[in-house]
Amino acid sequence: MKKWFAALPPLLAACMLSLGSSASAAGWTDYRLVAHALGGIDQKPYTNSYEAFVTNYEKGQRVFEIDLQFTSDGCLVGRHDWSLYAFQSLGQPVSADMTGGPLPLDRMRSLTMFDQYHLLTFGDIVDIMHEYPDAYFVTDTKSTDSDTVTAQFNQIVELLNEDPHILKRIIPQIYNEKMYGVIERVFPFESYIYTLYQTADSNQKVLQYVKSRPKVTAVTMPEWRATSGFLSGLKQMGKRSFVHTINSPEAMDKYKAKGVYGFYTDFVTPEDLRRYAAKKAQQGAAKTAKAALPKPDKRT
Repeated sequence: MKKWFAALPPLLAACMLSLGSSASAAGWTDYRLVAHALGGIDQKPYTNSYEAFVTNYEKGQRVFEIDLQFTSDGCLVGRHDWSLYAFQSLGQPVSADMTGGPLPLDRMRSLTMFDQYHLLTFGDIVDIMHEYPDAYFVTDTKSTDSDTVTAQFNQIVELLNEDPHILKRIIPQIYNEKMYGVIERVFPFESYIYTLYQTADSNQKVLQYVKSRPKVTAVTMPEWRATSGFLSGLKQMGKRSFVHTINSPEAMDKYKAKGVYGFYTDFVTPEDLRRYAAKKAQQGAAKTAKAALPKPDKRT
């Protein structure tokens, strides 16, 4: 991993040096975009790759969600799942001995994505967090099995040497109420996200639960759960609401009008949102100016 940093272009290396060595004072909830699976690259989502991270960091993203799975030899890596479809959709060759399921780390290292993007272990993420001290990582560890969750977060905490200054930039996603306590027994993280794609709990039950958990600072939901009442309830508690996965500024604007705070996205960048806001303001000003023009006198 470190040899990749040594080979970075001079402009990017200078940018990284300018960041300094201390963590950013801004909390992760100051940002309204979360780069889904480290963000898309070359119009390709779900790579969870080193190149995707660097590309989207350069585009202004600072909060990155990463899918995490164990390899067959117990290494936590950036991977959505182990299905044969996942290999095929990432341009990785499928051989006759592959029937679905995790592979060992050395084999995964050899399987670049689309012949150009590279796998990240969580150890690599540790290197990135040292090199980019204002980047935050949201975990999507998938599992709700207590033993698996414990093993996943034990590895995360151990690789980060239990350093609280870096661990505050890790935001675990929980998928049910029980998972919070399982992770807390490993390490008391500063902030959690309750993401709802695996729970059948009603919006009302979710509201009751997050009210009792001050460290659950945000709730992430699919589009269909983003009702006005639910969003209003979260806002009244001071909880941030995020919707996934939204890939157009126009759709984000629609949900923002309903009360959504932020969005998981593959491709939308902060600059895209600035341009969209400027265009919308320009159109609004033109409409106002047109309305202010004197009406023609129909009598003449």
